[in-house]
Formats: sequence, C-alpha cells, structure tokens
Amino acid sequence: MDINTRQQDKPSFMRALTFALRGIVYVFHTEANMKRHFWLFNLLALIELILRPPADTVAISIFIATCVFAAELFNTAIELAVDAAVNFEYSRIAGLAKDAASGAVAMVCFGSLFAAVYILVHSTPWRFRLFSNVHPLSVVILDVAIVIVWALRFWPMSKHPK
Repeated sequence: MDINTRQQDKPSFMRALTFALRGIVYVFHTEANMKRHFWLFNLLALIELILRPPADTVAISIFIATCVFAAELFNTAIELAVDAAVNFEYSRIAGLAKDAASGAVAMVCFGSLFAAVYILVHSTPWRFRLFSNVHPLSVVILDVAIVIVWALRFWPMSKHPK
C-alpha cells in the first residue's frame, strides 16, 4: 500500500467532525446520565448568569462542564465497545470494565462539584446581577455555551452512513 492510497482512506476534516457530532448527539439522546449532566449544566449557567462571576471563572466552569460531558462520552464508548466484545452476554470482567468507566465519570463529577463550590464561595457576597451590566463578557461566553449545548442536545439523530 502506498502513501497515496492511505491518504484517500482518511476521512476529510469535515467528515471526521460529522462523525464526532453524530456520536455526541447519539449520547445526548440515549444516555440518561448525559441528560442529567445537560440539566445540571443549565443550572450552572443560570446561577452564573445571576451571580455574574468574572469571565475567567465562567470559562473555567464551562471547561469543567465540558470535561464532564467528555467523560460521559468516553464512558458510553467504553460500554458500547465492551458490550460488542462480549456479544452482549454477561461477563464479570466486562462488568468490571464498565464499572471502572462509570467510576471515572463519577470522579470527574466530584471534581466539578468542588469547583462549583469554589465558584460559589468566591462569588460572595452574592448579588442578584441578572439585569446588570456587570461582566458582560461572562454573559457572552455563557450564551454561546448554552446555545451549543442545547443545539447538541436537541439535534435530530441520523443514521450512520454506510
């Protein structure tokens, strides 16, 4: 096999991005925990819109929320791969692998809770700033993140191309 043949086998960037988005949408539609993470993210965004922490704090909290989403994506990928490897039959080792993947998600979630507590404590004294012009960049960052997450959550699922 020469280099030209291998280059043709690789999907384009847009095609690879389409596959990635399809996987994200699949998990948002099928995994109950991802739906919970989605609503907790919306609660975080609402609290941050009300308290208006600085933009760097908002960016860090959105990054942490993205890490939770990514951990759930990894967990789903591992669970699907393990199920396929054991032909969807019971296996103690497969169960342990799936438990370990779920444990990784739990660890990321616990870390995100500690960060949320820090953000809430750091934002004291709490002031209702929903309709103020305090930290406008924070609002822009939150609005963009909310639109992206809602679009991914409610994007219609499509079938995998052959």
